[in-house]
Amino acid sequence: MEFTYHDRQTLYDAWMSYKAKLRITQIEMAKRLGVSQLDFSKTLRGDVPLDRGFVLRFCKEIGLDPNHSLPSLKSNHVSVMTGDISVNTSLTVDGKVTKVEYSDNQVFIEYVKQL
Repeated sequence: MEFTYHDRQTLYDAWMSYKAKLRITQIEMAKRLGVSQLDFSKTLRGDVPLDRGFVLRFCKEIGLDPNHSLPSLKSNHVSVMTGDISVNTSLTVDGKVTKVEYSDNQVFIEYVKQL
């Protein structure tokens, strides 16, 4: 798979934000990723093609989900969920339940609270 200009721009913007927040240098990040500072810089500038391994390591390091952040992966990521699912919810009331009713998607609980 080839990454696009927009993917690179997304990674660059994420890097600039991460760098500003954590006050980290390119040299430090390059060490974390196991590449030279020059290779790191060339990759983000677009002098070399984005490598999938680099992208995944970089995203993991800065806490970015590539499937939800990179445009080319977003379009390939299809969520297939159809039909109904069953969900169970429980709650605790501060008293003794005396009556429970429901209507559509609302549940009404009547209870007696001791003072």
